[in-house]
Amino acid sequence: MHLAFFEQLLIMLTASVALLTLFYRLKIPALLAFLIVGVTCGPKGTALVTHVEDINALAELGLVFLLFMLGLEFSLPRMIAMRQIVLKIGGSQVAVCTGAFMAVFWWLGLPWQASLILAGGLALSSTAIVSKELLQIAQLHTRHGQIAIGTLLFQDIVAVALLISVPLLAASDAFQPSMGLIASALGKGALLLGVLWVAGRFVLPNLLAETARARSDELLVMTALVIALLAGWFTHWLGLSMELGAFLAGMALGESHYRHQLEADTRPFRDLLLGLFFISIGMLIDVQHLQQNWPTILLLGLALIAFKASIIALVAKLLGETWKAAIPAAIALAQGGEFLFALLALATREQLVSADVASYVLSVTIVTMAATPLLIRFAQAITRWIVRSSEDTRLAESDLPTLADNAHDNRHVIICGFGRVGQIVARFLHQAKIPYIALETDSVRINEASAAGEPIFYGDPTRRDILKTAGIQDALLVVVSFDDYQAATTITQHAREWRSDIPVLIRTRDDRHLDQLIAAGATEVVPETLEASLTLVSHVLLLLKVPADEVQRLTDAVRHDRYSLLHGFYHGERLGLVNRHGMEPEIVHAIPLPAGAKAIGLALADLALEETGVELQSIRRTNGQNIDEPARDFILHPDDVMVVKGSPDAIEKAEAALLGG
Repeated sequence: MHLAFFEQLLIMLTASVALLTLFYRLKIPALLAFLIVGVTCGPKGTALVTHVEDINALAELGLVFLLFMLGLEFSLPRMIAMRQIVLKIGGSQVAVCTGAFMAVFWWLGLPWQASLILAGGLALSSTAIVSKELLQIAQLHTRHGQIAIGTLLFQDIVAVALLISVPLLAASDAFQPSMGLIASALGKGALLLGVLWVAGRFVLPNLLAETARARSDELLVMTALVIALLAGWFTHWLGLSMELGAFLAGMALGESHYRHQLEADTRPFRDLLLGLFFISIGMLIDVQHLQQNWPTILLLGLALIAFKASIIALVAKLLGETWKAAIPAAIALAQGGEFLFALLALATREQLVSADVASYVLSVTIVTMAATPLLIRFAQAITRWIVRSSEDTRLAESDLPTLADNAHDNRHVIICGFGRVGQIVARFLHQAKIPYIALETDSVRINEASAAGEPIFYGDPTRRDILKTAGIQDALLVVVSFDDYQAATTITQHAREWRSDIPVLIRTRDDRHLDQLIAAGATEVVPETLEASLTLVSHVLLLLKVPADEVQRLTDAVRHDRYSLLHGFYHGERLGLVNRHGMEPEIVHAIPLPAGAKAIGLALADLALEETGVELQSIRRTNGQNIDEPARDFILHPDDVMVVKGSPDAIEKAEAALLGG
C-alpha cells in the first residue's frame, strides 16, 4: 500500500500521540515512544512509512533546534565555576570511555573511523533523561547530581565536535584526515565564529530588543526560528554542519536577557521536530534482527551499563570524589545518549558505519535508555549495597550542604516557593527583622535570588526530610506561597507530623479546596483573588464613609462564611465550558417563570432545587420586590424571576425542571 507523504506523516504523528499518552501515564521517557513508532511504522517494520528521505529532511531541523537550545544553555561563566567537574571529570570520562570502546570496536575488526564514531557516541550520555530524572526526584543539586550535570555539559560540547568530525572522517581514507580539509574547516570555523560574534554582540540584541518592543508573541517566535535556521543555513553554505551554526547562534545569545524567552518560544518546535528525528532513528532498527537477537542485545545493554558505570565511578573516585557521590553519578550516566543517534544517522549517511552495525548499536542503546529512569531512582540503594555501608545516602542533610552547612536561624519562617507571592512575604519579613529561609525548585530563580543574598535553597518542600532539614522543629511559621492544592496538602500533612502546633498559612488562587486544606491541618487559607476583591470592597466602603468597624464586620462575616458571598457571577459572551482548573465555572443565572411553567403555584420546598445542584440566591417579583432569603413555604407566582447559582450543567437541569418538569 503506497501512501502520500502527508498521510505517512499523519500516521506517525497519530501513533506518537497515542503512545506518548500511554508512556506519560507509565512515566516512561517520551524518547522511547518516538523510537518505537519509528521501528513499527518504518520500512523495516510494517512499512507504513516509506518517505524516509522527506522525514529525514524535517528531522534534521529537530537536531538544529536541539543544538540551538544547547547553545542557549552554554555559559562561559558557568563553565569556569564548574571547571573542576566539567573539565577534569567530564574530560577524563569521555577520554577513557572513548579509548576503551574504540579498542573494543577495533578489536572486533571495524575501521578506525567507524570505531571512533561509535566509541565517542557510546561515551556520551542522555542529557534529556538524566537531567529530567534528577530534577523529578530533587537530586539535581546534590553532589552526585552536580557531577552528572557537569559531565553532561562537557559531553554536549564533545557531541558538537563529533558531529563536525563525521564529514571529515568520511572524506579521509588514510589513517590521518587530510590536512587540507582540516585547514579549510578551521578557516571556515574562524570566519563563522567572527561573523556570529559580531552578530551576537551588536546585531541580534538590537533585533531582539526591537522585536520585544512590538509586544507580539508571534513576532518573537518567528524571530527565534529565523535566527536558528539562518545560522544553520550560513554554516551549511560554508560547507559545515547546520547543527554547528545553530549551536553557535544559541551560544551567542546565551548571555542575553532574551535567553529564557527564546528557549520557551523554540521548545515546541524543537520537541515536535525532535520527535520526527527520533522516529527517523527508529526506522534504522531492523525488527527482524531485534527479534532474532534480543537476548544478546539485552545482555550487551546490561554489559554496557556496568562497564560504563565502572569507568565513570573509578574516574570520579581517582579525581577526589567519594564513593557516595561517584557511584550514583556513574549510574546516572551509564546509558547511551540521544547524540549517539544523531552520530549514527550521519555516519550511516556518510557510509562510515554499516546499517547492520548501526541497528545493533541502536538496539543496545535503547535498552540502556529504557533502564535509566529505574536505575537513577534506585541509585542510592545500589550505592549502599556496593559500598556495604549503613550510612544513609538518601537526599538529606549530608547531601544538602546548602541547608545543612548554612545553619538556619531558630524561630524562623519557612517559605515554600519563592515566586511573586513568596518574595513579597520575604520582603516584609526582612523589614520586620524576622529570619526566614525559602525552598524553591526553579534553578534560574535560585541563581538570581541567591546572587542577591537571599536565603534561598534548592529543595522540594513536599518532602518530609527537606522540611526537617529546613528546621521545621524550630520554625515559627510555614508559608505555602504557590497555588498547588496537592503540594499544599502534602506540605501541611508533613508539617503536622513534625510539629502539631506550628501555624501553616496557605495561599491559593481561589477557595475550591478551602475545606480540604483546613481538614488537612492548614491554620489559614488565603484565596488570593477573593481577598483582593475584599480589599477593593473595603476601600470602596471606606471612601463612602462607612465606619471602619462596620467594614471590618462585613468582611469578617464573608471570611467566616467561607467566601460564599463572592461565589458565582453573571456570565458574558465568553463563558467557557471549563475554568483554568478543568472544572465547570460557577455562574449566576436568572430564570423567568412564565404562566405555564411547572413551578408556578408550588412552594420552594416542593421543587427540591438542591437535588439539581443549584443554590437559590433570590426571587424578584413583578412589582420590583426582591426576596433575598425566601422561606421554604414561599409560593411561586407567574412572572417571578428566580436567581440561582451553580455550574452551567446544573443550571440547565434546574431550568428544565422549573419550566417543564
